[in-house]
Amino acid sequence: MHWLYLFRHGETDYNREHRFQGHLDIPLNDEGKRQAAKLVPALQHVGIDCILSSDLMRARETAEIAALQLGVPVFETRGLREAHLGGAQGLTTEQIAQRFGQELVEKWRSPDASDADVSYPGGESGREVLHRALHSIEEFIKSSPYTRIGIATHGGVIRRIVRSLLQDREIFIPIPNGILYPLKRNPSDGNLELVQTMPLPFNR
Repeated sequence: MHWLYLFRHGETDYNREHRFQGHLDIPLNDEGKRQAAKLVPALQHVGIDCILSSDLMRARETAEIAALQLGVPVFETRGLREAHLGGAQGLTTEQIAQRFGQELVEKWRSPDASDADVSYPGGESGREVLHRALHSIEEFIKSSPYTRIGIATHGGVIRRIVRSLLQDREIFIPIPNGILYPLKRNPSDGNLELVQTMPLPFNR
């Protein structure tokens, strides 16, 4: 049995400005570093033995801050990056709505399965993000001895993964900086299951 603990990176200045980051490589701010440190007790409680991180700075810094205190190794993969948001990267929510329309903004965030192929001009679709993230996690599991794995990634990635595991697609999925979602992987078929017995979010 593998246990996975998805957590979102700490805050950046772009987060504070409600500015879309996508693949832009933005570092944590001081609050983000504090949020990363606050993840340590929860990750220690569940006994993670490594962290698999997006290679973008904000996720990697979050992983390294936690790993240093936990004494576990950190591995990186491009597969856990946030969605590439094309022409929306670097813009605020208001600017995106003005440039591309509020309807596209709402479809990108929609829980409706029919909207999974929506993307910003020049960017990835939600379906593409989900597939590459799950593929990266599965490849790491198959090639490593670790069974309790912290996953340092991004809000859009977490939202897509968690959404794919819910039967009720109207359930709101909170993704504040520092949130942690526990999953377990069935060894017989590799399917993931969202574990609801653990309080969420940890990092308040």
